[in-house]
Amino acid sequence: MTPMNAGRRGRPGPLYTWAGLRLPSRIIELFDAASRSDRRACLFLVLLTLVALLPGFFSIPPVDRNEARAAQVTRQMLDTGDFTETRLGWETRHTQPLGLHWMQAAVVAAADLVGVPGAERRIWLYRLPSLAAAIASVLLTYWAALAFAHRRAAMFAACLLASSVALSVAGRLAVPETALLAAIAAMIGSMGRLYLDERHGEPAEGPAQAHRQAQLSLIFWGALAFALFAKGLIAPLYVLLPLATLAIVDRTARFLKRAKSLIGLGLIVLVAGGWFLLRRYAPPETHEEFVARLLLGRVAPDYQGFNGPPGAYLLMFWGLFWPAAPLAALAVPMLWRARRIGAVRFLLAWVLPAWLLFELLPAKVPAYVGPTLPAIAILIALAVERGAMALGNTRLARLLWLWPLIGAAIAVAALLGLAVFDHTTSLLAWPLLLIGFFALVTAAGSVRDYGVEKASLAAIAGMLVSGFGVMQLVLPQMWSFWISPRLVALAEHEPCAVRGADILVASAGYSEPSLALLLAQPPRFVDGAGAADFLKEGGCRVVFVEGRHEARFARRAEALGLRIGRGAEVRGFQYNGLRVVRLTLYRVGS
Repeated sequence: MTPMNAGRRGRPGPLYTWAGLRLPSRIIELFDAASRSDRRACLFLVLLTLVALLPGFFSIPPVDRNEARAAQVTRQMLDTGDFTETRLGWETRHTQPLGLHWMQAAVVAAADLVGVPGAERRIWLYRLPSLAAAIASVLLTYWAALAFAHRRAAMFAACLLASSVALSVAGRLAVPETALLAAIAAMIGSMGRLYLDERHGEPAEGPAQAHRQAQLSLIFWGALAFALFAKGLIAPLYVLLPLATLAIVDRTARFLKRAKSLIGLGLIVLVAGGWFLLRRYAPPETHEEFVARLLLGRVAPDYQGFNGPPGAYLLMFWGLFWPAAPLAALAVPMLWRARRIGAVRFLLAWVLPAWLLFELLPAKVPAYVGPTLPAIAILIALAVERGAMALGNTRLARLLWLWPLIGAAIAVAALLGLAVFDHTTSLLAWPLLLIGFFALVTAAGSVRDYGVEKASLAAIAGMLVSGFGVMQLVLPQMWSFWISPRLVALAEHEPCAVRGADILVASAGYSEPSLALLLAQPPRFVDGAGAADFLKEGGCRVVFVEGRHEARFARRAEALGLRIGRGAEVRGFQYNGLRVVRLTLYRVGS
């Protein structure tokens, strides 16, 4: 009689079978039920994306700098009524496309209409368009994958994207990356179908075929127009590179005829022309708006990446597409051998040219390779569906032990950061992180018994549990990282502010846009001497002076004859500058 805990070939079953937990089997049952219809699959993917993104969505404060800058630009639009102005402070050029800000403005304005208090200062409202775009990107990846694989593999590809670190970060921030990701997935799905129709010799004439081509063409060009308006001039690059590559490799561009290219290009010219006209002939900035913008001062610039050698993106990929990155590495040999197959060739064209171009550029911005992730997820799903990752592959089993190792490293780093910077811990996070680690160990240990798909789903479940512990219970409690909310709380508890006066704030040495977003009145970003001049103007005012500016502040205050009162002190870690800062509140009087 075979023992109940025996595995294949009489080997002892894994620990989770002994315990009766059977985690991979339970997860695969849910996955099986969802894959029986498109409606169930979409519902499953929406719920999965929400489970992945909602932890920390409402509780993590504004993140400097790109998110806080984008939200502050939108708030400035709402305050002034000028929806073409994207400059902050002393900036002399427009740096942001308008699409994201218009979507954010619509959400915040609607929230204000229904009575959400302080809607313009609530960062989660600015994040809602990113969350919606993240859900759309997962659903559109599923739809795109259906052009190349069966429903189960398409669901698997969408699950890989939904659980990735890249989507987890972008979907929680008020940035345009998820909008571009959704547009790219839509373009892959529409152009992929047109490309395969041409490659398989499907007739281009006939009412049904003409209707299908018109629909797919509309999706493709509409998605490109949306990407252009949401992300800017970099968006067409992700389309031109794969289409040019396919035309060169196939030695024909006939598939583009099916996409109604002339009509589509006309739509793009119309959108680009509209954007140009909005910039060129926007209402002139009023004197009051000009003065308010200049008074804000020099806001800290947005993140521009770092200089790195070729290969830097390959290293970043392991973090951006975790936990699916090991699967991508294992799928490479099979995919390269199958590169002449139409589906594989098309998807590789959406990955390799853009990747190689960005590797050769000196500036490395992690978000630049994000739009390649839907195609990578579909390629992995194709490899799994076609049995390219055998159950008995010893190298596979060894590589996937990175799941619990990296998961443990993330958990330890989060708890260690909380202990080092804030001298505390999260008792609620510990059991979740341990459960997540156990699930990752289970996933790595079950791959030879249950296969890649089931093990990967168990790994995704483990990462979601650990992610809840980190994003909901650890990161929001790292108050040393969240300096701006603490400064705002100090200002709002000043006696004059408590009595109902509008408090005005200036900051010397700390010019993060999150401070401008969270304050009721726009702050002024100045130097030490400017902080003293600000207090001299009188009224309900305070200044926050960073330690390096205190000497100049004191000299200027003495020269002005100000009697300065010292208030509370805020210490924290400025993660953009990777340095510890000390900010002190000063007011006029004792």
